[in-house]
Amino acid sequence: MRRLIGILLLLLSVITSTACSKSNQQSLDGEYYWISSERNEMAFTIKGDKGSIKHGEADSFNINKQNNTIELTGQNIANRTESYSFKNGVFSVNINGMKHEYYLKGSNAYNNALKKYSHK
Repeated sequence: MRRLIGILLLLLSVITSTACSKSNQQSLDGEYYWISSERNEMAFTIKGDKGSIKHGEADSFNINKQNNTIELTGQNIANRTESYSFKNGVFSVNINGMKHEYYLKGSNAYNNALKKYSHK
């Protein structure tokens, strides 16, 4: 009986640790907006490990989540790699010559940015 309980507890801890490690890999999927006092425009969308840029020199990018980098590609630029960070709905990256914060539509950060810059 003790052995059975021990095995069950071991299995439970393995399942829990596996579930927690997978939940740490947050999905980046969605629409991202550049919001400031001058603008509120969709900058790019992400689905899986690919991104599509709405305006700019680059047309698209591939995401390497392990290294937190994107590889920008397009007809008007030489392919280049940029580091990014993502936290609480804010994706920070340089896709157009300057690092900006882009807000995931529907996130708390997105809603707070809309309020901060008085966009409705």
